[in-house]
Amino acid sequence: MIVGETQGWQLGLAVLLGALAAALGTPTGVSGGLLLLPLLMTVFGLGGTVASATNLLFNIVSTPMGIARQARIDTELTLLLVGSAAPAAVLGVLVNVFLLGDSAVFRVLVAAMLAAVAASILLPRPSVPAARPSAAWTPLTRPNRRLMVVVGIASGLLGGFYGLGGAVLAAPVALLVTGWPVVRISGAALVTTLVVSLTGLAAYSALSFAGHTTVRTPHWPLGLALGVGGVIGGYAAARYAARIPDRSLRTVLAVLIGLGALRLALL
Repeated sequence: MIVGETQGWQLGLAVLLGALAAALGTPTGVSGGLLLLPLLMTVFGLGGTVASATNLLFNIVSTPMGIARQARIDTELTLLLVGSAAPAAVLGVLVNVFLLGDSAVFRVLVAAMLAAVAASILLPRPSVPAARPSAAWTPLTRPNRRLMVVVGIASGLLGGFYGLGGAVLAAPVALLVTGWPVVRISGAALVTTLVVSLTGLAAYSALSFAGHTTVRTPHWPLGLALGVGGVIGGYAAARYAARIPDRSLRTVLAVLIGLGALRLALL
């Protein structure tokens, strides 16, 4: 289904899909954009560049609520991630627009990335001993600061290229390597996602305005509708996700992401 003049039912479907993506992704620590990117390309028929830019618009609308719910945000960690991720996001956008965004290679890269994420979601999560409150917020060491800069650069590149923000890489890598509690990572990762999304969307819009894209980016009606759905789904997840077993949530999310990868691979 190629979207030309957007119909009301298409916007309604976008709200529903945005809510589903946020409801499944928020409690599992996975970006809802992972579900939406293949749907934008298959269900709505958008090209890779427009789909990536529209995904960033979804993040911009839906992420602030998650940030507002954070009890505390690690300022130093946030600045390290944002400072390295924001300029890298522009480079990711340039690679998308000028090299791979609307090519078959882009679809293959998206399918491979989705398959890898789906597999990782199903891996058993190691049990991490609860950190003492005093130790959980100790200052970053020099090696950790350097590591977070590298993670920020990689997050920005992937976030701008795929339209997934920054948390899709920053959060799991930081949790895995540092052993810090989720509460220390989540706020910084969400702020990084918002800044990467704003930076990436600005870059896509500027290139579109300058005539470097064949179509207008992003698809504003769909992106805003998805974002509204994301706010609804994020709110629902915050209230009810704790009642659903984590393993069940991750299995459903992994299956849906895997199906998206398979559908893209068969295009």
